[in-house]
Amino acid sequence: MTTPPFPSLTSDQPTIQPAARRIGHWLAGLERAGIPDDVASAARACIIDTLGVALAGAATDTARLAREEALDIHATGPSTLLGGGRLCAEGAAFANTAAAHALDFDDNSYAGFVHGSAVVVPTALAAVEAAGGTGADLLTAVVAGAEAEYALAIALGNGVYEAGWWTTALFGVVGAAAAAAKAFRLDGDRAADAIAFALCGAGGMRACFGTGAKPLLAAQAAANGLRAARLAKRGGAVPHGVVEDPRGFARLVAQGRFDPTALAALGRRWHLLDPGIDTKAYPVCLSSHAAADAVRDLMAEHGLAPSDIAAVRCVVPPVVAANLTYDRPITPGEARFSLPFAVACLMLHGDLTLDHLTAAALADPRLRAAMERVTMRPDPGWTADPERARLAPEGAAVTVETTAGQAFSRFCASARGTVARPLSAEDHAGKFRDCAGRAMGPEEAAQLHRTLLGIDALPRLDGLLKGATG
Repeated sequence: MTTPPFPSLTSDQPTIQPAARRIGHWLAGLERAGIPDDVASAARACIIDTLGVALAGAATDTARLAREEALDIHATGPSTLLGGGRLCAEGAAFANTAAAHALDFDDNSYAGFVHGSAVVVPTALAAVEAAGGTGADLLTAVVAGAEAEYALAIALGNGVYEAGWWTTALFGVVGAAAAAAKAFRLDGDRAADAIAFALCGAGGMRACFGTGAKPLLAAQAAANGLRAARLAKRGGAVPHGVVEDPRGFARLVAQGRFDPTALAALGRRWHLLDPGIDTKAYPVCLSSHAAADAVRDLMAEHGLAPSDIAAVRCVVPPVVAANLTYDRPITPGEARFSLPFAVACLMLHGDLTLDHLTAAALADPRLRAAMERVTMRPDPGWTADPERARLAPEGAAVTVETTAGQAFSRFCASARGTVARPLSAEDHAGKFRDCAGRAMGPEEAAQLHRTLLGIDALPRLDGLLKGATG
């Protein structure tokens, strides 16, 4: 059996470092003092937002299942377990990542179309606690994990997501391994071992959307990445050319597409700033947010009541239609991947909050009737215009038709909370207090927010989440 031609960094291009080695040696050299202030600020915002949604998510059935599984199979240890107790780092990373992603309220990045922080932040927290590190160590580990994951995702291209891979799990294992490698202060070769080993077993498919499998696969990526770093710390070595190998990662998941210059930019192009982080305003798939915002804005501008609306017609990019596959959702999980639900919710309530994602809210006859008035049509030509595809990757062209025969249209390129339309500091803080307040009192949530704003100054992480773990 012959192998098709494919560039190999170990043979054809011996002067180029393999991807895992390049990432590993960059990780080893990263220190808190070398992280620019604006990058540190972005990472701090990721920590705050992720811990907030994780605290709210810890009460979900999926998070409880993950926590019970972690308690069943993992030893007690130094790392905080949301919901109470402490486990070894791997168990805590698994359970807390499931909580962080259970509500689909965590952040996104277009570097790979991934939910980066939901995997990286809980893993970094668990690993830094295990290592006895500081708040500055946590922030550094989060930057390490995020930048490594996003750089590799950019090197392989967004075709990976379009092919059906669920990149949060696929690339998340790299983010987790990188964050843990930094927390454990692995040297360059050992950090490269962690990245390479994590990649050898990476996977995940978008067929999981709308089910509990989605946060559980993110949790699995976190645990696997952390385990890869622990094995590397013990001396478990693997070939570093696993991305470039003819049987390796790039060929299998990206049809051989791989741009090593994206990795060469590590530490110069900070992906936490470019393309940046989208912080969700609504606890549903980001693909529905632009259409929901457009309907809300049109109703406000034209003084429309829900009873005035006869139909809402949404034209969207193909990726939006591929993500939002539940036209008439029955469960909260399905509703998170339903454009008719998101639009109908904004139409009826003027907002979409965690309180709208319940079985009782979904059974409301008014909501069911409103969803019947919403249609979605993918536009195959959306990506034919590179500029529109770049500026509005999950945008929407929305027309609201009224019972009086009027029609009002709005093109929304980017939803509130995206990099193009960021949430205010007040909105960020309000989201955290609402989410964290579901697991602790409002005063405790406000105090935790203040503590996290000063994460760099914390000499230890013990007790950081004490108000939400007992």
